[in-house]
Amino acid sequence: MAAAKPNKASSLPQAPASLRRQPSQARAQQTMQTLFKAAAQILDKEGEAGLTTNKVAAAAGFSIGTLYQYFPSKEVLVQAMAAKGQGMVLQELGRYLSELENLPDVRALDGRELLGKAIRILVRGFATGKGLSQSLIHLCWTLEKPEETASAVRQVADRLAVFFERIDHPALQTPSTAQMFVLTRSVIGTLRSASLEKSPLLGSPAFEQALTQMAWALLARPEAHQAAGLALGARPIK
Repeated sequence: MAAAKPNKASSLPQAPASLRRQPSQARAQQTMQTLFKAAAQILDKEGEAGLTTNKVAAAAGFSIGTLYQYFPSKEVLVQAMAAKGQGMVLQELGRYLSELENLPDVRALDGRELLGKAIRILVRGFATGKGLSQSLIHLCWTLEKPEETASAVRQVADRLAVFFERIDHPALQTPSTAQMFVLTRSVIGTLRSASLEKSPLLGSPAFEQALTQMAWALLARPEAHQAAGLALGARPIK
């Protein structure tokens, strides 16, 4: 059964519904970016216990009333930052996959390496930090809303499903709906656990390699597995 196609909605997560003001103007967007930056700096310096709305407003140079026009609580502020971070990950993944889809020789590229680079984007975005610091990502996972996480994971799955179908790589099969579900939930779930546990594995090559190996085991065509086994068997035993 072929993987489900993505809907036509935007791939970017929507702003949390609990925002008091929806930032539609450039000035409002700039205000939010300044508040985000201040919150991230406080979190990196003082940890989660030191992050308060009063400190964020002061560090950003705004009154607490201005902050509350956008974010009624610290939790809503962090959730808005998480939504922005998810959007950044999805955009980077989309750019990478689009570049590959437009390569005339994409079918000649190493399938395992293609998976590895996609995994690396997800690791940096959801665990080790890409645009967001590890401490902020950890707090975002602590305060996560399951429905928003599920939405982001579905968007990752939908985009990957389209990618595999378009490139028709000789070593990578077009995954079924079940295979894509298992793959994306396994990867994102692992990243969530590693971030919440502050695992020392984060950022290590072994961590990314394990995730890539899992993806390869699930998505490689049977003949690719067989070829890899034959190549491994041909190596001399040391």
